[in-house]
Amino acid sequence: MLFNDEIQSLLTDFKVDKATIPAAYLFYEGHAESYIIWSQIDTGNSYSTDDDIAGVVAYYDFDIYSKKNYIAIAEALKLKLKLAGWTWQPNRDSQDLYDVDTGYYHKTFCFAKPKQI
Repeated sequence: MLFNDEIQSLLTDFKVDKATIPAAYLFYEGHAESYIIWSQIDTGNSYSTDDDIAGVVAYYDFDIYSKKNYIAIAEALKLKLKLAGWTWQPNRDSQDLYDVDTGYYHKTFCFAKPKQI
């Protein structure tokens, strides 16, 4: 996973309106009212030099789950990732979702970042 360490660092102690929003790779085991899960979903758009792959663009999904309005969390996440060099990919986002069984609102945001290899 190309950027997992960077993402973990960015989202450790991630705060929105003074509340810490837990974040985890693939699966969150806690019971917070709001949390974020991230995962790599694609690598593409590789570029090459001298007939060798020089880099790729990695795409990651960031899933926000919240028992209340998640817009402030989404805006803070977008800003945090933008400042770290990520590009929001709105055409890959999910629709707004609500899970009746758990009571969580859910929205997936996609971001991309190039990486030299």
